[in-house]
Amino acid sequence: MQKLKEIDALTTTQDALQKCVDFTTQHDLKIKAEELAFGLFIADPHKLELVKGYCGFGGIPGFIQVTMHPNSYNIPRIPAVIAHEFHHNIRFSYFDWDHGNITVGEYLIIEGLAESFARKSYGEDLLGPWVTSLDEEDLEYSTQIVKDALNIKGFAEVSSYMFGDTYAKEQGYSPVGLSPFAGYAIGYKAVQSFMNRNHVGIAEATLLHADDIIGHCGLFD
Repeated sequence: MQKLKEIDALTTTQDALQKCVDFTTQHDLKIKAEELAFGLFIADPHKLELVKGYCGFGGIPGFIQVTMHPNSYNIPRIPAVIAHEFHHNIRFSYFDWDHGNITVGEYLIIEGLAESFARKSYGEDLLGPWVTSLDEEDLEYSTQIVKDALNIKGFAEVSSYMFGDTYAKEQGYSPVGLSPFAGYAIGYKAVQSFMNRNHVGIAEATLLHADDIIGHCGLFD
């Protein structure tokens, strides 16, 4: 807790949240909640080793949490992970989360949009390890695996593709031959490709159906 005080985490989070709110106002986007509750929690660094000591949750409009063990890598990325989770609040104000029927393709786009919003807000250098840890060879290999699984449904099944084999084994899911967070990296690449190919900004992309983005991103052709 002392570390959070030293880095003035309160001011950092307030500024990041205000920037996100300003974005929604500028682009006439909404969050389906009367108020926004934010929590910043201290994490066990060993449990978050694969994500450099930090992660977040924003899947319920009106609530955002960031869990972290502050270090030199993740402290500068606090605003970017807040933006990522804030985008989930926006997305799920327009599209319902269907736990049992979520597809690999839908989950890819949810996370790809969120990280693309983080990039738009804070730049490529502050992206999370969930989209930057795969090298090009692994990314190409993983894309081929995911390409044939886009319509697979169910949270447990989908999680194997999003979070990779290490997580799947820990949680009792079936491994599918992927590195940690491969689905996040592919989702980000798909959304970035879609936006660049079709000259679409993140505000407009936020309101598009996953199938529209997947079908016009060029990544799975």
